[in-house]
Amino acid sequence: MRETIICIGRTAEKPYCFPETGISVSSYEEICYYFSNYMICYLYTLPEEEFLYFIREELGLDKLYRQLVKLTDADRDQMKYFSALFREGSYFSEDEIRRILDEYRNLKNLPYSLQSKRLGDVYLRAGRASMAIHCYGEALKQGELEGKEAGAVCHNRGIALARLFRFHDAKIQFVKAYQHGGEEESLFCYYCMIALTEGLEKARRELEGFQVSELSQEAFESRFAEANEAFDYSEEAVREEKLRFLMENGKEEEGGLLYKKTVRDFQKAFRRELDVDENLLTVNVPVPRSDAP
Repeated sequence: MRETIICIGRTAEKPYCFPETGISVSSYEEICYYFSNYMICYLYTLPEEEFLYFIREELGLDKLYRQLVKLTDADRDQMKYFSALFREGSYFSEDEIRRILDEYRNLKNLPYSLQSKRLGDVYLRAGRASMAIHCYGEALKQGELEGKEAGAVCHNRGIALARLFRFHDAKIQFVKAYQHGGEEESLFCYYCMIALTEGLEKARRELEGFQVSELSQEAFESRFAEANEAFDYSEEAVREEKLRFLMENGKEEEGGLLYKKTVRDFQKAFRRELDVDENLLTVNVPVPRSDAP
C-alpha cells in the first residue's frame, strides 16, 4: 500500500494478502484503509475465513474476531460486518465511517453494468487482468452502457487483453472503444497494437480508414517512438539482445540456459493471470438483480 499509514496497534509477523486484489496488510489500520478503498470488491461476498483467523491469530483482536464471525451469515446485512470492523478501533471517525458506509450503499444500488465496470477498473489497477476482462464483459453484455461509458469499458478491456498479449482481441476492443466514445487515445492504442504485431507501415495504412489528421498521426508516431526508445534501455531489452548475441555467435548452450530462465521468469510474473482463480470468478463479481435484463 503506497500511502503512509500510522499504525498504533499490533503488527502482524506474517501479512495477510487479499486474494481479490493481491494487496497485503499487516495491521488493523491498514485493514481499515484497504476496505475503505476496495468496498466494490465486497458487494456480494465477504472476505474469506482466513482473514478472520488473521485478525485473531496475527493481530490478537479476539473481540473483533468474535463479532465478525457472527456477521458472516449470508442472510445478514453485510454493512453490519464492515460497521463492526471500522468501529472496533479509532482509525476512522464516526463521520468517516458513515460516509464510507453510505458510499457502500450507493455502490450496492448501482446498475449491474456499472458495478461490473467499476469492479473491472479495480482489478485492472490491481494487475488482475483476467478478472478485469471478465468484469468488463459482464458490463457490456447487459446492453445498458452507451457512448463514452461503453467506450471506456471497451478501452479498458483492450488494455487488459493487451497485458495478456492477446493483441488481436485487444485491437477489436480499441476499435469498438473509438466507435463508441470517439477518443483518440483508443485509436492510438489500436495503432500501437498493429505497429507491434504487423509493423509501422501497416499501422499508418490502418489509420487512413479513420480519417485521422496529419497532426494526430505525427503525434501517434512520436509517442510510439518514445515508448520504443524507453524499452531499448529496459532490462528486458538488454536480456533480449544478450540472448540474440549468444545464439548468433555459437554459444547455443549458454543461450539456451538464458532462454529457459527468461521463460521461467515470465511464467512466474504471469502465473496469477495464467491460472485464474475460478473461485474468484464465481464469488467476487456482481450478481444481477432479478430485475436486471
